[in-house]
Amino acid sequence: MNSKLNNAIGFAMKAGRLKSGDYVTEKLLRAKNAKIALIDTTASDNTKDKYRDICKYSAIELIEVEELGRWIGKPGRMVAAVTDESFAQMIRRALEQNKTEPEQNKTESEEQR
Repeated sequence: MNSKLNNAIGFAMKAGRLKSGDYVTEKLLRAKNAKIALIDTTASDNTKDKYRDICKYSAIELIEVEELGRWIGKPGRMVAAVTDESFAQMIRRALEQNKTEPEQNKTESEEQR
């Protein structure tokens, strides 16, 4: 997982703009008070399906991340919601950088040959 993404999630948690846990996250999503939702890649299929449906209905982006509980300082948590647009944008940017870095690293290794 990208360290910038980890940092962005951690900053949102420390600033109090990230709420975690099943009940709180579901409540925020249904009320459309969340800007983005985060779910751990190791969450069960039922949990993933549940939150995909809620996010689709609420028109809120759902992002899968590795080791979510670890990065928010609450091991075992599988879902979280970001309530601030600035932190949501920071997480989206970090995610985009994470997607482009493997391509850049592949190109650099090919150039070295």
